[in-house]
Amino acid sequence: MLKSDIDKYLGQGRLVLSIGDFSARLKSSCASVGVHLHDVYRDYRFVKFDHQLHDQFLDVRPPNLLRDLMKKQIIPDPGFQFPAVPLPASMGALAFEMGLNISVALKTYNRLILHAGAVANDKGGVIISAASGGGKSTLTALLMQEGFRLLSDEFGIIELNDHTLLPYPRPVSLKNASIDVIREVAGDEWISAVIKDGPKGDIAYRRARSDDIARAYETAVPRLIIFPKFEKGAVAAISKVASADTVMRLIASSTNYQIIGKDAFRAVNHIAKQAQAYEVTYGSSADALSLFRTIAEGTVL
Repeated sequence: MLKSDIDKYLGQGRLVLSIGDFSARLKSSCASVGVHLHDVYRDYRFVKFDHQLHDQFLDVRPPNLLRDLMKKQIIPDPGFQFPAVPLPASMGALAFEMGLNISVALKTYNRLILHAGAVANDKGGVIISAASGGGKSTLTALLMQEGFRLLSDEFGIIELNDHTLLPYPRPVSLKNASIDVIREVAGDEWISAVIKDGPKGDIAYRRARSDDIARAYETAVPRLIIFPKFEKGAVAAISKVASADTVMRLIASSTNYQIIGKDAFRAVNHIAKQAQAYEVTYGSSADALSLFRTIAEGTVL
């Protein structure tokens, strides 16, 4: 789709972004949202909305007229109420990514959603589950450089029928020091402009590759689960995680486990039995990759 058409349909709320099995109808008059789509989403498929079904809706808009006139602020509006802190209009990229994440996390009921990164190679998938600041996104981006295809930076999406990982390859969110770490290995051309002084510091996005996007319908069998724990200056360490503990950790990371019920319980138990799980503690990206390689050598990956 032409850039001019993307801008026109985005302003009208008639722009649909397709990513594999997911689609989102988008609306925004915020210029920085359009800039973000033209840059970071330039290899994705956009179509004009013509009353077709879609999974998500997102409007990046001013909180109200007064804030728009006085402070030029924006919020992500996914079509349902949730507490959203207004952001400067210059942070449209951040509002867009946050809003789409919230919509997927809270409005997906036919698949189990884990808060986790996910990558895969021809032998199987890797789930990378960590709390904020644990290094999930950094490790996801590093493994892309190791030859893994990106399934998702933010979600481990589990099909309930066969318990495979469904790709949702959106840009990888990088924060603060991890921006330069990934820039060094991936190259400047793969890193977006840096958003300064966001709620969690500086943020930039590592673009998904064309092959990641093209293979967004190819599921992967989870073979390995990594629970990363970044600690500055930490001694690198690996510890095996028992199946029962893996189940509890995955349940705690899910945004819709309680809604799905018994099918979600079956899914996490199946994954915990078929995949090996490890906790890794590291203090640098070099340590993280070294630990991962050590683990991968002892698994099917």
